[in-house]
Amino acid sequence: MRVTFGSSLAAVLVIGFASTAVAAPLTFNGAADNQNDAYGYFYQITGGKFPTGTDPNGDNASGGTFRFITDDPSWGYPTDAWQKDDWFAENAGFALTLKSGSTTVYDNNGIEDGTYGDYYNAQAQGTASADTPGLYRGYSMLNNYDWAYASVFYLPEDAVIDSITGYFDANGGTGENPFQPFAPEIGYVMNVWSVTGDCTANAIGCVPINTSSFLGDVFSSELTPGSFSVSDAGVQRVYDDGTTDPIDRLVYTLNTPLHLAAGYYAYGAGAILQEPAPVPEPATLMLVGTGLLGLGSRVRRRRGQRRD
Repeated sequence: MRVTFGSSLAAVLVIGFASTAVAAPLTFNGAADNQNDAYGYFYQITGGKFPTGTDPNGDNASGGTFRFITDDPSWGYPTDAWQKDDWFAENAGFALTLKSGSTTVYDNNGIEDGTYGDYYNAQAQGTASADTPGLYRGYSMLNNYDWAYASVFYLPEDAVIDSITGYFDANGGTGENPFQPFAPEIGYVMNVWSVTGDCTANAIGCVPINTSSFLGDVFSSELTPGSFSVSDAGVQRVYDDGTTDPIDRLVYTLNTPLHLAAGYYAYGAGAILQEPAPVPEPATLMLVGTGLLGLGSRVRRRRGQRRD
């Protein structure tokens, strides 16, 4: 059951910790880790723009763009192996913006320039159901129920980037325990993987390289110096009944620009539980956000979660 969100609380919080220090095991051990509901859940938001063509898309019939991996046997899926997940064809992948300075190199969502249209608005689409592409999201808490989502993207030419932006449900989780993006016990990870197999339309291959961990082989914020920032993206997901759900952005700014050759990659972001809480350091992580008082709705922990 969905509930109407309360009024938002405008806030600016500055919390610091070293972004490249691994605070919890992210290598696979074949066992469940924290399984802690206290801080809510991190859900990546999808994008609905296709900057390099409409195939492949979220539907496995096109080859599919969504992948998941788990290290927790209790999910009932094979561990330490990437799996394909079938989503709406209208889902391009997880919302991702790559920039070089102020220049956008890749954008599959339209959030930053306001070109997302009605993708996140089921009411404007006239949809009589919450079962709408722009309302879908993917659970990614790497050391909490040990699950991560990634999605395939394509760069038609070489790119040099200095920031990576992903997007997530600002208050994902249950009504009792919405996600707490500013809690000192919450940290963030971003990854880019190389892929194996054929990623073109209708291909059955194309999965991220298996590193036997939740870390990407091309890029990982755990291994590449930089800093995270979290802020209100200024976009709401709107349900068929008019209730809304805020989207936050997660930005990793690299200390040194990253070169990506033309080709296919897989991208994913996630949250980790950091226990004990890190010792503050000078403003290496700035968390800026609104909507801290919004109540989430109860959801089931499963793959391809959306708010029901």
